[in-house]
Amino acid sequence: MVSQNHSRAVYRYVRVADAIRSQIVSGHYQPGQQLPPQHELAREHGVAFTTLKKALDVLTEEGYVDRRVGEGTFASLPREARQSALVVDDEQTTRAFMSRAIARHGWRCVVASSGSEALARVAEEQFDLIFLDLSMPGMSGAETFSRIRRTDPGANVVISTAYPDSELMAEALRVGRFSLLPKPFGPDQLGLTLDAAATRPQPAGRER
Repeated sequence: MVSQNHSRAVYRYVRVADAIRSQIVSGHYQPGQQLPPQHELAREHGVAFTTLKKALDVLTEEGYVDRRVGEGTFASLPREARQSALVVDDEQTTRAFMSRAIARHGWRCVVASSGSEALARVAEEQFDLIFLDLSMPGMSGAETFSRIRRTDPGANVVISTAYPDSELMAEALRVGRFSLLPKPFGPDQLGLTLDAAATRPQPAGRER
């Protein structure tokens, strides 16, 4: 029988591994960037050094960190983490939840808190999937969708909303095809959307 103390210890290092992995996949730490010294990481995550070491062991095996003797610990990305998602939502809690969930599926996640920030991201990079909140202050999701289509006509867009019958939804429908992710949604629905996108052929002229 597994003791409660052992279960808690496992939970701690898994939690730390999840947090650091999410930071790497979301771009907080860029591939090749050196992470803070291990004693600082342990203090940042509120765990003992031995717990942090176990978390880094997991991430090293997965390919998310590269530990170089005498140099330090560096962020990396495994070969399978090639697909990228952009999350556009004005709610910080939603961005954080989606970023963690997407990272756990092996995707790289970039976040934007507004339509204008999303357009800047799309101008810099082609994403495999774009999650777009419909109701945002300033530039609405529908207007953002229209402008994304002009920049990247083949963009794979998923609009998330709690108001599927709104005028904004009608405006988005006039722009073009998209998938719908009704709010509220959980990790399972998000995972199904990611899995579907991973197997969907890319439009002509687009490459992963």
